[in-house]
Amino acid sequence: MSESDHSTPSSSPDSASPASALASAQAAPRQSGGVGRLLLVVLILLALVLAAALYEQNRQYRTLQADFQRQHDDNTQLIQDARSQAAQALSLAREQTAQVEDLRGTLDATNNQLQELDQALQLMTDSGSDLLLLNDIDHLVTIAQQQLSLGGNVANAIISLEAAQAQLARANRPNLAALQQSINGDLDRLRAVATVNLPALSAQLDQLSDLIGTAPLLVPDAVATPDQPAAAPAVSPAPVAVDPETAPATPAAGWQGWVQDGWRWAQGAAAQVTQDLRGLFDIRRVEDSAALLMSPDQAQRFREGLKQRTITAQLALMMHQSRIWKAELDRVAQAIDRRYDMRAESSRQALKLVRALLDTPIEAALPTMGNSLAAIAAARDAEAAQDDGTPGEPDAPPAQDDADPAVQTPASAGAV
Repeated sequence: MSESDHSTPSSSPDSASPASALASAQAAPRQSGGVGRLLLVVLILLALVLAAALYEQNRQYRTLQADFQRQHDDNTQLIQDARSQAAQALSLAREQTAQVEDLRGTLDATNNQLQELDQALQLMTDSGSDLLLLNDIDHLVTIAQQQLSLGGNVANAIISLEAAQAQLARANRPNLAALQQSINGDLDRLRAVATVNLPALSAQLDQLSDLIGTAPLLVPDAVATPDQPAAAPAVSPAPVAVDPETAPATPAAGWQGWVQDGWRWAQGAAAQVTQDLRGLFDIRRVEDSAALLMSPDQAQRFREGLKQRTITAQLALMMHQSRIWKAELDRVAQAIDRRYDMRAESSRQALKLVRALLDTPIEAALPTMGNSLAAIAAARDAEAAQDDGTPGEPDAPPAQDDADPAVQTPASAGAV
């Protein structure tokens, strides 16, 4: 084996050299063609990969560009909206600024008018013209006069004059000293007036009306209260008093005891009969014969009529009508004295109360505000004379408390 192996190779180069050369020459182009194909395939794959990568990159770029474009459009729209809102806000701010300027101008004009009015009022007050003050004082004094004339209300008149007095004191006008003295005098006279206590008198009239409705009449009726009957109650028979000196110490026996018992029984029976006979009769002195002939219905109407008279008296009290007051209370007093049972405490109390009311005056002499009104007229005449420029006009003289109002205006009459 080894020899053949060694002999074969040694003989191959000589015998097979042209064939091997031809085979190697044919195999070389085949090998080069396969490599080229492989390289071509690789190049194609690389080209496909690169093309795919380029396509993907281009697609991503376009997507990113579209996103950027959309964001740019959105931002542009937002900017435009912001600009529009800013323009509207600027326009609104300008309008508000214009309104503020208008309001400021109006406020300045109002302040100027207020200053002018203040100056005019200060000029009217401080330049010597007191017409405004005199009008206020005249109004207050007129109210006081109306309170005295219409209702006789002294308290309200005093309040009005005190307000006028305080206003003059605050004004501190030397040229109105006469007016202030007149008001002080009228105020002092009003404070010295004796007023009528209307609430107390009204309460007494109400009490009188209640007593009229409950006090007993001379004839029995159903309205009288049980504790004050019209007729005297029946008196219970009193036991027969036995004289201890004449009474025997021990009852006698026999016919003497019977005689004594019969005598005591006769005395007791006589006393009982006498007491019963006395209860059957009630002797009284009555001035009005018709008072004992009234029926219960007439008695009820009689009480209602007296109550109506007390109401009329109360209205007369409110209106200060002295004649009506006395006339009504006089009728009530006469009716109570004639037709009510004076043995009852309520009847006596009603008669006492109505007589006290009858003696109470309900009218008082009220002063007038003539001095104050005359002083106001004099002050107005003096102011009118000063406004006309009349030189040398003296002030009105101080008004006295009891002076005639016509005496207070000589200077003003001469000025006019």
